[in-house]
Amino acid sequence: MKKMVSRVVVYTIFQLIAIGCFFNIAIAAQSEVVFSHKGGFYSQPFDLHLHTNDSNAVILYTTDGSEPVLGNQGTYEYSGSIQVRDRTSEPNVLSMISNIWSDMWHPWIEPDGEVFKCTTIRAVSVGQDGSMSNVITHSYFVNPNMSQRYQLPVISITGNRDSFFDAETGIYVNENYENRGEEWERSIHLEFFEEDGTLGFSQNAGIRIHGGWSRKYPQKSFRLYARREYDEKHWFDYDVFPGLKGKGTGEDITRFKRLLLRASGNDIQFSMFRDGLMQGMVSHMRVDTQAFRPSVVFLNGEFWGIYNIRERYDNRYFQTHYDLDRDRVAVLDISGGRTEIIDIDEGTEQDAQDYRDFKNYLGQNDIRQQSTYDYVKTKMDIDNFIDYQISQIYFANTDWPANNVVVWRYNTRNGSYDKDAPYGLDGRWRWAIKDTDFGFGLSYGGQVDHDTLRYASTDGTGFSANRPWAVFIFKTLLQNDEFRTEFINRYADHLNTAFIPDRVNNMINEMSGNIAHIIPEQVRRWNRIEDWDEEIEILKHFANNRPAYVRQHIINNFRNNGITGTSSINFSTDNSKGFIRVNSIDIIENTPGITNSSEWTGIYFNGVPVTITAVAKEGYEFERWEGIVSESDTVTVNPQNNMNIRAVFKESSTKIPVMIGDLNGDNRIDSTDYVLLRRYVLGISNIPSEDKYAVADLNLDGRIDSTDCVILRRYLLEIIDSLPY
Repeated sequence: MKKMVSRVVVYTIFQLIAIGCFFNIAIAAQSEVVFSHKGGFYSQPFDLHLHTNDSNAVILYTTDGSEPVLGNQGTYEYSGSIQVRDRTSEPNVLSMISNIWSDMWHPWIEPDGEVFKCTTIRAVSVGQDGSMSNVITHSYFVNPNMSQRYQLPVISITGNRDSFFDAETGIYVNENYENRGEEWERSIHLEFFEEDGTLGFSQNAGIRIHGGWSRKYPQKSFRLYARREYDEKHWFDYDVFPGLKGKGTGEDITRFKRLLLRASGNDIQFSMFRDGLMQGMVSHMRVDTQAFRPSVVFLNGEFWGIYNIRERYDNRYFQTHYDLDRDRVAVLDISGGRTEIIDIDEGTEQDAQDYRDFKNYLGQNDIRQQSTYDYVKTKMDIDNFIDYQISQIYFANTDWPANNVVVWRYNTRNGSYDKDAPYGLDGRWRWAIKDTDFGFGLSYGGQVDHDTLRYASTDGTGFSANRPWAVFIFKTLLQNDEFRTEFINRYADHLNTAFIPDRVNNMINEMSGNIAHIIPEQVRRWNRIEDWDEEIEILKHFANNRPAYVRQHIINNFRNNGITGTSSINFSTDNSKGFIRVNSIDIIENTPGITNSSEWTGIYFNGVPVTITAVAKEGYEFERWEGIVSESDTVTVNPQNNMNIRAVFKESSTKIPVMIGDLNGDNRIDSTDYVLLRRYVLGISNIPSEDKYAVADLNLDGRIDSTDCVILRRYLLEIIDSLPY
């Protein structure tokens, strides 16, 4: 039962606290409150009991999300028990606050009926000497079908109501949500439950409103901070994204300093997973992406809707993905209208000036000259930039390239390009994919037939795009024959693998299936989505038809460069003996989109030479090609209709000595070998060696895994001086 703390008790405890502070009594020395039931999912109501080892202590608790504070309304003295039950029938409170929007197209709308609610209990014990324990927080979800209600992680955010909804200081109301910076960060308690109710983690953290224009929407995105000032657990130490590996290290990532709870941005009233779909589609490519996992969020006990858990691009992201010194990372956020605006998210003004100087060099020198292009390749990762451009163009993202552009680099010790550094640590500029919500057929974004290639490479006007400064780098590089050929071939490679309709539709089915059961509740809560099933069909229509359109766009835009059409090339081999590499992709089952590596067909562009390589497995060697005339295992072919090419392998007659660590067989150990090893561990490509274990098993444990990546990286950094290790 509840009873308000009496004035006498309050006055007495205040005196004790004052005495305790005078004698420097530690706040956390008091015994913490013990709960009879852990937070989680329950099918039946129950009585919750609280106790502490100090029989003379007073237990204070709240049910409104606030921390228990003596004398505050909503703080109760515990006596007896607390009934925990399904609170859905109670009046909607927070969800009825309406001054939380300023976008005329996304006004606040009253929830349609009852909002599902959990019970949040926050408790503290106060000793006779005035010492206080840590505040303990538990969230209880009670419903007869609770174990099946949400087939996603459930996140409970608990904090003082004023932190969110006070007219002056609340971060969620009165256009306060437009404010940024640490001044507008508030303290909360965060609980993360897996779909079966198992507690993943529970800790205090900081929270801010996140996003650009979407801050004006009623359902807002959040940014979460793990800080020492909130909790001794100053990381979110949990496998939030199962299977996530470092882009540069290949190692599992299970700790985070910042996380986003993203309400799907401009896609908020459509599919609720568009950006996650697109980034997931290209996450294996040489471009940085943000991990994605859908969840359900409760704010102070009230259902707040579907939220996508995401990583955030900052120095901590690059620290965990590349195992680098975060103080030497520069992250620039680029947008603008008539002129380019560079916001320095991480780094210094010098980093921004260096980026401008790089663009100035491009404008002042002839990119068609090999010397100019060679220099440019020391300033930017060309492969990364190509994959980045291909991704955005395939997506038909029209909120780009004059918006949502993120570039980053790692500043080397001497400020110059370090060709032998591990991937990501060489000092070159790279691009990261962010906020692609306008893509993939969004109703007011790029449609399936949108010529995004022209849109991203020519000057003009349009919705937040086509400014000369925004298309300058891509437009300039396309004048270089080597870059243009690489761009077209890599685009063809990805259209033949990552972007094939079957693969993309499978991803759409999986991601839509994950949240389908929650969409009705999301609609009742926010009254946003008109026809979710129709929106899923729009995504599938885009997936099925986009490849044909973009192939025609390539032909149209590069007709003057000799492209006349497309041709199908069938590649076959005995995949027990070896495989075929086509341009940038290995025809193996580990390559996304490839299901049959023994016989595979790709569509390539007439007039653009395709490079193919026969890669023998251990114990075999290349014998000959069938369908083309060449004695070399690597050959360049000009696509023609109905080509059939077969690689023939035979048992190896000689065993070639190998150097451990030399994965590409060029008789030296450098960053190229590290990239090959990392790509193999990530399942992106194979190791081009007859005996991959002889060159890549660096600790001789019979496995090739992330440990070998770490060893090779340490060897290249001269932390260790010999191999094997």
